[in-house]
Amino acid sequence: MFNMKKSDLSPADWLRLLRVAVVLAIAGLGSGCSSSSSSGVELTVRRGDATGDYAGTYIGTLTLHSTADLVGGGSGTDDRTEAAVVEVSRDGLVQLKIDTLTILGVVSNSGEWGVQASINDFEAMINATYIDRLDDAGCSMTDKVAKIEGQISPPDIAGEVSGQLICRRAGITLATLTTSGQLRASR
Repeated sequence: MFNMKKSDLSPADWLRLLRVAVVLAIAGLGSGCSSSSSSGVELTVRRGDATGDYAGTYIGTLTLHSTADLVGGGSGTDDRTEAAVVEVSRDGLVQLKIDTLTILGVVSNSGEWGVQASINDFEAMINATYIDRLDDAGCSMTDKVAKIEGQISPPDIAGEVSGQLICRRAGITLATLTTSGQLRASR
């Protein structure tokens, strides 16, 4: 076996050993354990049945600020702005279109509106490297992790993005994704 004394290792070597031990401990705890994701993202808007005053097509932009924190993988921030089209129907439904993607939502009789989005929904607006790392950490790509809620005041529609995804394995947080931003559009 090895006959090493504590004094034989440099501080940098001790740090490397500690990192390896932490990774092995997390991997050991995670093997055979399922991963879980939680977001707590719920819409406060309820679908209306008389939304004709708000019906129409609104064209504008969606700005998304996302921060991914990954255990052992660092953190990163991404800011993206994309063209967005919001289609509001007379029967309380909303369609948010970003490029080729459509996210469904609702509008109330008083003009409040909202949609919920998953990582897959915002895939074009989040750094691909962080999506891969979140997926590797066991984060759900399909759970709703962000919401956009706001008010329609014809001819304008506005909404605020908010949300946080926390990914755990064996009770240990491995990654988080925090989103914020805004949507502004007019018809």
